[in-house]
Amino acid sequence: MLLDELLRRRLVFLSGKGGVGKSTVGLALALAARERGKRVLLVEIDAPREAARVLGSGPSGLREAEVAPGVFTVNLRPRDVMDEYVRHMVPTEMLSRRVIESPIYARFFAAAPGLPELMLLGKIMKLEEARDRWSRRPRYDLVIVDAPATGHGLSLLRVPLAASKAVPVGPIGHNARRILALLRDAERTTLALVAIPEEMAVVETIEFHETASDELGIHVSAVLLNACHERRLDEAQEGVVLRLAASGADGTLGRGVRLRAALLAGRRHVRRRKLTRFYQTRLRKALSLPLVPLPYVFAEEMGEDAIRTLAERLEAS
Repeated sequence: MLLDELLRRRLVFLSGKGGVGKSTVGLALALAARERGKRVLLVEIDAPREAARVLGSGPSGLREAEVAPGVFTVNLRPRDVMDEYVRHMVPTEMLSRRVIESPIYARFFAAAPGLPELMLLGKIMKLEEARDRWSRRPRYDLVIVDAPATGHGLSLLRVPLAASKAVPVGPIGHNARRILALLRDAERTTLALVAIPEEMAVVETIEFHETASDELGIHVSAVLLNACHERRLDEAQEGVVLRLAASGADGTLGRGVRLRAALLAGRRHVRRRKLTRFYQTRLRKALSLPLVPLPYVFAEEMGEDAIRTLAERLEAS
């Protein structure tokens, strides 16, 4: 089962084109893992609307917060991560505050190429390696990273490789090589690509897979195809809907429900279902990866019930 394949790792990155529902899928994966008895941390990166709010919890910020039994979230903002590192390295609070408040420090952080990304990945590595103080068992069984959208996601994952080549000695180069080794360790780390059945999302998914596996050497486990329109009518019923819609049929189906409006909705559904099947086939031909279709959830807002629907589908995959 695909979920078994994902959950045997300790670190799972999710990435895909913006707007494909990575955060939603990440939260669903966290709930599915929790149902398997895992203690899960969902890492978001500079998220404007944190996943924790879907479960009715407040913002987590830089510190991990338990938002449901066995499910924790953290929202890593690059500047906060860098400030935390300075406080760790500078021995006194007064000195560290002076460094953090210095305009030179602010300019350095903004201008240093790749530094924010390297600090973020270093923090994620620390979270993956974190151990309980007394038992020395891992603090989390699974860390899920809701990585930035494809372009920024690739930039994030490329930084350790670039830094390890550019800085052969010293602590920065050493940490870059440790992070790169973690990303390339297929027994600990994997990447799942999230897409929706639309042209640009599918194209970016195929390109992302090629770069992640061939250039960066990161193991890719699967494509999670979100927002799939699944068959609701059989073939004969779809034919009737299309014929009646093409003929301009009208009338009343019930109080306030016109036949024409229902036929337009039915025709739209048939079209979206066919597009879903088309892009599923295209992804399967282009990528030798398991593909998990996740249903389109008809809801005004993604609440806990909708997330659980997706979690159940992941559990069945």
